[in-house]
Amino acid sequence: MRALRPPLLALALLAAIAAWPQDSPLPAVDHSQHPVIDLPAGAPVPAMEVRLEPDRMDGFNIVLQTRNFRFTPEGVGGPAIPNEGHAHLYINGEKAARLYSPWHHIPAKLLREGINRLEIEFSANDHSVWGVAGDPIGADFLIDTLDSDNDPIVREEVRYTLGWDWGRAKRSEHGGWEVQTDLGYLVHVTSGRLVTRNLELVPCHAMPPEPPNSGWLRWIKPQPVLAGHSSMVPNESKISRSYEEDLANPGTAFIESRIVTDPEYCSAHYLIARPTGSGPGTAALEVSGTWKRSGVSGETTFRIRSSAAYGQFLHLSSAAGSRLFRRAIVGGIDITLQRSLGSMFDGFDFQSAPPNASDSQLLRTLVAGTVVLVEDS
Repeated sequence: MRALRPPLLALALLAAIAAWPQDSPLPAVDHSQHPVIDLPAGAPVPAMEVRLEPDRMDGFNIVLQTRNFRFTPEGVGGPAIPNEGHAHLYINGEKAARLYSPWHHIPAKLLREGINRLEIEFSANDHSVWGVAGDPIGADFLIDTLDSDNDPIVREEVRYTLGWDWGRAKRSEHGGWEVQTDLGYLVHVTSGRLVTRNLELVPCHAMPPEPPNSGWLRWIKPQPVLAGHSSMVPNESKISRSYEEDLANPGTAFIESRIVTDPEYCSAHYLIARPTGSGPGTAALEVSGTWKRSGVSGETTFRIRSSAAYGQFLHLSSAAGSRLFRRAIVGGIDITLQRSLGSMFDGFDFQSAPPNASDSQLLRTLVAGTVVLVEDS
């Protein structure tokens, strides 16, 4: 249930966004207009917080609260000096103005009625754009000119739920659950824990490049999740803490909601790791039980434990199973992280694995088999 907008206005926003082309619902800046130059190593990263106030005469007044940045209108056209310069304002993908101070007026004639996308970038004196790892630094957000609460910035809710796809797995009458693996093992899980260390949506403008290789090799070199245009503060959609689940009794659990302003998201980042603040060696994954195999008499106990961290960028998927290349925030978003119990032990050879194994294989299998389901709030 959305907390920040009345239902009728929410319906109006959904109708407005539905009229936009779905392959690129929100016009964005063509970053080839100005080159991006990275800040020197060690330089403090500029940040901005944006406030918009309705102007009594016309349009809106924009106010920027900046950190680690100084406006230098007297230096325009000169050399690029870290942490100083001006800003470029874009409205619906088109350059609208240069900003030489924290205050600027936006005339109503530059805005569409309803939803508009505003992007503000920190620019150097020579008009190049300051960036980190090639990603421009600034702010990217939506405003609604029809809003009547004196805060036209669109703020929506992202709700996160942890869930499981049982697949071949089923609950056991002796407690826990069991599954027949692809290698022919019958596995009975009697205890365990799993820690979700991070879950966040990745803004489309901060998407990491596609790794060149396929399969597990593509994740040898981890790709960073940049905060991007959301003022380079921790991603607004990032969960606030770690969550631990009982692997012997898997279920569906709503964990938390976040309020976001980034206009659209293109993927998610999921990380299994030891809990935030815990010491080295703390388990990210523990699972115990028994296994048996056709042609092998009796059951064998096992305990798999890993303190390693493993995460991936995952595609967004609709409830029907199709990939979502972009998802606008308008209307709010429900995210269900659907892990697979049925394939959790696939590829794991219990006979050759040492007892009390500390193994990251299950982490990779769990994360790789995860589906990020997206629904409207």
